[in-house]
Amino acid sequence: AGVYPGVEYRVMRILAPSSNNTVFRTCQDEATLELKPVYSLVPELERSDWPVAVPQSFLPKLVTPKMYNVISAAGSLLTALSAVGLAYVLSLLFSFYVIPSKSMDPTFRVGDVLLVEKVTPKVRNVGVNDVVLFTPPPRLVDIVAGSAGKAQGGASSPVSPRDLFVKRVAATEGQIVTTASDASVRIDGEVPEGRRDLCEAEPLRLIEKYVNGGSKIQVGEGELFVLGDCADVSVDSRVWGTLRGDNVMGRPVWRVWPPERFGFAERGGTPPGINAADN
Repeated sequence: AGVYPGVEYRVMRILAPSSNNTVFRTCQDEATLELKPVYSLVPELERSDWPVAVPQSFLPKLVTPKMYNVISAAGSLLTALSAVGLAYVLSLLFSFYVIPSKSMDPTFRVGDVLLVEKVTPKVRNVGVNDVVLFTPPPRLVDIVAGSAGKAQGGASSPVSPRDLFVKRVAATEGQIVTTASDASVRIDGEVPEGRRDLCEAEPLRLIEKYVNGGSKIQVGEGELFVLGDCADVSVDSRVWGTLRGDNVMGRPVWRVWPPERFGFAERGGTPPGINAADN
């Protein structure tokens, strides 16, 4: 055929079997290919009549059309599965959360969108001043459902197991929490760290109707006592008791919305080290 094994060739033209006209792909019928070496050959192999015409049947078929279709389909399926798998893994590590209420104002405001990482609570215990997102304990579910039922004329609106709440850890295992009749809290006899009086005051002080004033509890093993940064409106552990550490699902690390507050989750919030007694 005029070609040598082990030499790389470039296809110069493909000629149709019947008309000998140039086509742009091989045919099901026998076609003729004009080939020319990609690189210069040694003098013993070089020839002056390049390109040479070679019947299509002389060339090995590394991939048949059927094989190509199967490989393409498998590649597409693998790409789709990889994307789904990556999305699933990312969903286990991160999620987004929209602040629905004023309970964490001014640290987080209504409508803020937070990026939440879910790894830290699984590998270490959360501590005082950590902001956490958690699934609601039964007592909180009952309170939310009861409030929704009253607002809707008695129709219950249970909280979904997927719903999350956000609060700041005020006390951990072994600490003693005292709640006064005015809804203020002391941890081991001290005012807890962090200002919780910087949000807009609720003039009717309705939270005092829910808080169990005068109570004194010790946070149990594996439990947390959590508070909202806006004490006047936050329905938190003062109302429904302690939170199991197992309920913690993640912690906010980044505020992605609104643009003017974009940045680390607690940027623009209250410095945890400032004590309310200093106000």
